[in-house]
Amino acid sequence: MKKLGVAVIGTGSWGKNHVRVYSESEEANLVGIYDVSEERARILAKQHKINTFSDLDSLLKNEEVEMVSIASPTTTHAELAIKALEAGKHVFIEKPMTSTVEEAKKVIDVEKKSGKKVGIGFIERFNPVTQRSRQLIENKELGDVVLLSARRLGPYWPDRLKDVDVVRDVSIHDIDGFRFMVGKDPVAVYARGGKLRHKYYDYAEILLDFGDGVTGFIESNYLTPHKFRKLMLTCEYGIVEADFMSQEFIVEDGEFIKKRKIPWKEPLSAELNAFVSVCLNDETPPVSSDDGVKALNIAVLAMESIEEHKVINLESVSYTHLRAHETSLHLVCRLLLE
Repeated sequence: MKKLGVAVIGTGSWGKNHVRVYSESEEANLVGIYDVSEERARILAKQHKINTFSDLDSLLKNEEVEMVSIASPTTTHAELAIKALEAGKHVFIEKPMTSTVEEAKKVIDVEKKSGKKVGIGFIERFNPVTQRSRQLIENKELGDVVLLSARRLGPYWPDRLKDVDVVRDVSIHDIDGFRFMVGKDPVAVYARGGKLRHKYYDYAEILLDFGDGVTGFIESNYLTPHKFRKLMLTCEYGIVEADFMSQEFIVEDGEFIKKRKIPWKEPLSAELNAFVSVCLNDETPPVSSDDGVKALNIAVLAMESIEEHKVINLESVSYTHLRAHETSLHLVCRLLLE
């Protein structure tokens, strides 16, 4: 069976999980890894008995590498993705796709010219909880859905380089997840949030209007002491309560409260192996660069809503206006890193 040659760029708190999944994959051949911290890469390489690349150029010139998996800080995503595409590699990018929508559009332009695949790391799409919720909504098993509500709370990760706010880092999971579950984009956004302990947004509450009486509500923070990942669906004839971590799925209708048994599976493994299969079989990525830029666009506009205390109609926002706004956000992120 043919295997896809893969290299991982970035081996920090999340990149090391990419390394583990590819090393266990039946369809991927993990050629090697690269990190700006040579020591960190060397330790991880020893654990998995794989090679390290001394620099990015040697990775991109290696003919065995057919795809790169980018799990580096967000501010590096655009540059790395463009270089990899220009070198003839397929590219998987962890969320958020890039720091700004303008950068994401540049990646898409290069993607189209290269003929290579780009996939975006929205792991919750591969969570059985999300997939079962989408099915329930599509089939109207509890009638029409009225509200999708997600709470994604937990402490700041001290071992991660934070170059992005809670909206683009955390809330964006549910922005994409809601789009996937209801099968359409929101038409308006209103958000509140603040910077309680950090120089960037560390908590946010986001309200998304999907039209036709469907609302999405997202609460995210870097504050609370315990990790919390929950979803609730309020429907015409009942409610659903689900846990993204345990994958417990509870349905309450007019007669019973039922705990549905969903076979547990690791979302990251499903996600990365799905993209490997896409590259091997020349298929369409299940989470495309278009999905990446749409979710990022909504996240950026949610922050604009926080700053300007107003509802933003997503259908009427011009790209020129958005570009000016996001550029200022990008500059703030770079200043925080210096």
